Amino acid sequence: MDCRSAEKLSDQYLAGTLPADLLPEYLRHIRSCPECLDNLRTDYSITKAIDQINHDQDFSTDYNRDLMQMLERSRQSILRRLRILFVKRGFVIAALVAVAFFIAGRMPEKQKYYLPKGSEESLRLSYYGIEEEYDPVFSTIRERNSEVIRKLREMQRNEGNP
Repeated sequence: MDCRSAEKLSDQYLAGTLPADLLPEYLRHIRSCPECLDNLRTDYSITKAIDQINHDQDFSTDYNRDLMQMLERSRQSILRRLRILFVKRGFVIAALVAVAFFIAGRMPEKQKYYLPKGSEESLRLSYYGIEEEYDPVFSTIRERNSEVIRKLREMQRNEGNP
């Protein structure tokens, strides 16, 4: 932000109507530019004095201190918004990770192979835990691997399955 832009935004800042997206850049410029800070001090002093006259209040003895406190409150406000933003993003990331773990936990650790009842030679696969679905990668096992079928039959007999 340049000095001309900061000068134009000073009235909005003092009125409390400066958009939140411009506030960090404005404060950064005010803190780094002594000339703009002096102009803001002057504008603040005039604005406060007029406001105090209009409301029959006693004049403040230290406008500079009041302005510095106002600038610090603005800085704290920005930091608060950033913290809230980071916390929200953290919750979203944590929720996504939790969903990913939930979905991963629902997946079977290994494929289930079993023979259908009454079948002697075919092999039926349970693909990702969904029965009656055939895994295309293993569709040729039935034709090429009689050893797998023999071992499955032995396992079924040992478990007491018909």
